[in-house]
Amino acid sequence: MQRKSNLQKSTLALSITALATAMSVVVCRFLGFTPLDSPVRFDFGFLPIAILAELLGPVYSGIGYLAADIIGSFVQGYAPNPYIAVCKLLTGVIMGVFFSRGRTSLPRVITAFSVINVAIDFLLMTPIFVFMYDWTWGVTFATRAINAAATLPFRIITFYVLAKVLKKPLSRFTRRTKMKKDESFKNFANSFQAVTVPGLSRIGALCKKLGDPQRGMKFIHVAGTNGKGSTSANIASILEAAGYKVGKYISPNLLKVNERISVNGEDVSDSELSDLLSRIEPLSAEVEREKGLAPTQFEIWTAAAFLYYKEKKCDYVVLEVGLGGELDATNVIEENTVAVITRLGLDHTQYLGSTIEEVAAAKAGIIKEKCDTGTVVTVEQVPKALAVIEKKASERGASLAIPEYKSTGTDGTFEVFDCEGIVGIKCGISGLHQVENAALAVKVAKLLGIKEEHIKAGIASARNPARFELIRNDPPVIYDGGHNENGIEALTASLLRYFGECEKTVIFACMADKDIGASLRMLSDKTHFIFTEVKDNPRAMKAEALKEKAASLGYVGEAYESVGDAYEAALEKGQLTVICGSLYLYRDFREYLDKKEI
Repeated sequence: MQRKSNLQKSTLALSITALATAMSVVVCRFLGFTPLDSPVRFDFGFLPIAILAELLGPVYSGIGYLAADIIGSFVQGYAPNPYIAVCKLLTGVIMGVFFSRGRTSLPRVITAFSVINVAIDFLLMTPIFVFMYDWTWGVTFATRAINAAATLPFRIITFYVLAKVLKKPLSRFTRRTKMKKDESFKNFANSFQAVTVPGLSRIGALCKKLGDPQRGMKFIHVAGTNGKGSTSANIASILEAAGYKVGKYISPNLLKVNERISVNGEDVSDSELSDLLSRIEPLSAEVEREKGLAPTQFEIWTAAAFLYYKEKKCDYVVLEVGLGGELDATNVIEENTVAVITRLGLDHTQYLGSTIEEVAAAKAGIIKEKCDTGTVVTVEQVPKALAVIEKKASERGASLAIPEYKSTGTDGTFEVFDCEGIVGIKCGISGLHQVENAALAVKVAKLLGIKEEHIKAGIASARNPARFELIRNDPPVIYDGGHNENGIEALTASLLRYFGECEKTVIFACMADKDIGASLRMLSDKTHFIFTEVKDNPRAMKAEALKEKAASLGYVGEAYESVGDAYEAALEKGQLTVICGSLYLYRDFREYLDKKEI
């Protein structure tokens, strides 16, 4: 089916290119004109190619203009000039670079044709007239300069007017060849999130076109390196227990994108999300034309979430940051009720910086001057990170709050703790490190005036899959989404607390950009490694490559492409099994378990 779809797309693209080429030959060779005794020639041959560039981009427009020149030469009875043909190719490519995806604003049109007229029509074409027609350099430069100057406004005006006239039919075509054109909603909704492009320009423009639905809502904004999801789950669960309608926005999703957007624990339905995306899609295309870059998946989902929560009339929205903080799409909000910063560590260093201070600065970007409680809630960070957060809070006129808590026991793999004067709080999410995340939620709830009974009920009923999740008991199998040094450190501490020092099998997968040395070292005690991979994810490291990389670091193990095969091999050993390294692997694992149960 995919091959058929690709063939259909290629056939359509080639057909459009052939049509544009033919039209270019006709309008150039038969409708072009030169005023009497003038060194200037006006032709319309560039117009079909410029439209082609707008529809299909630089490769097709370059090939189309090259073919038009070659065919046109034969039509008029002479052999094509290779040098001129190359100049036409370059002209088509330049138009493609500037106009592809419908980007035909007046500044872009002026810039594109200025480059073409100066660089190609004036500079590159001048030698042709000197060496082929024996013109002098002085006469040639003067003639070509006049031609370039005269045809520049002609090209700008004719193409800009034509682009405006054809805007609607062309935009329909370009939309059909993007997000929904060759993929169903289901495929899009369940696709892996591409690496984001930090910045607030596109999400700001998109929200504005939607009427700025994020304004007027009460946000609890949660940033951090580890624990964001669990902290958000605890806060939302407390608010729900207190009777509020609560929107929760999280990332990444585990099984399908709907999980990112929920109200009182109920994910947005397929039909509702499809409707939201349908409303956003044409506005996204407008933003792309205006900004030169389309909104990312995450920005589209974020805008959809704002719209959904506004229409559902949520009392509070627990808003989890996707990446960083300051330049994350969620930070388009101008005010919040409280800012929360969970445990910080080094992750996504290519975007956030290579030091803990730089990471802290990025995360602290969510602190707002307009804050209902005037408070930033965080944990006891390392001193350098905490100093950055304190400084940013002071600059924004906010106070810093750090919850006081202590663990008092366990109930299976669930911690029991005291916090902020409340005794005997039981975590609903398992793992030693969940006390810290739950304590942050308790502090937020106290700031909002939530009653103790609702706090305890909310924490106990909170859920966050794939975070030290007990899959089975005999032998015990734990799935944990720990994927960086801090996450793996928390995982190993929990394993030691609940299972002691014992033999274990670790099934490990990761993204190709991860530094796995520290993680493997912490997991290596009494461990048999099995390496696997996340399927259908271009960012994932292949199992064999992961095995080789681990071996180069001194950690030997087996490799299986399928997590199902890796899991079966682990079960044969009959000991504690831990699956970790990537949250993205959870979907593959759950799909395998579901098929096994059928």
